[in-house]
Order: sequence, then structure tokens, then C-alpha cells
Amino acid sequence: MQWWQWVLLWAALALLGTAYVGWRLWRLWPPLKALGREAADAQDRLTEIEARVRELEDQLRSVDDLAVLRSPAELREEYETLRSRRRAERDARRKARRPAWTDHVEW
Repeated sequence: MQWWQWVLLWAALALLGTAYVGWRLWRLWPPLKALGREAADAQDRLTEIEARVRELEDQLRSVDDLAVLRSPAELREEYETLRSRRRAERDARRKARRPAWTDHVEW
């Protein structure tokens, strides 16, 4: 082959290679845009979650308040205490709704 044929061959190969890469990038562009939108949405959600975590950190007085680090017996006792207090409050509300003539009746 003569030298100009080699130049044409390499020019054609370069042109075809460039066309192939361009075609692949053209097909890749829409999914990349969608990925960028998803990343932006995820960043927004993460910002909201971080703000909520900061709010909750302010409410948490100490690490000892975390239920994971406390003893199960202590948590059960606290649960029972709160449960009995809620039950008493509910009974008081029920009693307040009943007519006065039913006070002597045990429900």
C-alpha cells in the first residue's frame, strides 16, 4: 500500500472511532442527567434529615438517655410506670364523661 492509502485508512479509523465515542456519549447523556437529578434530590433529602437530626440532638440531654445503652429492667420499669399513669389519666377522663349518678358504679 502506498503512503496516502495508509493516511486514508488511519483517517477513516479515527473518524469512525470518534463517531462511535460520540454516539455512545449521546446515548449516555440522558441517564447521566437523570442521575444528576436523583443526586440533587438525595442531597436535598439528606439536608432535611440532617436538620431533623440536629433538632433531635438538642432534645437529647445525654448519651445515657439512649434506650440502647440502658438496662432492660430499668426500661421495663419506666414503661410500666408510664403505662399505669396513662391508664389512670384515661380512667379519669372516662369518669369525667360519665353522668354523676353512676359514680357509685365500678366500671
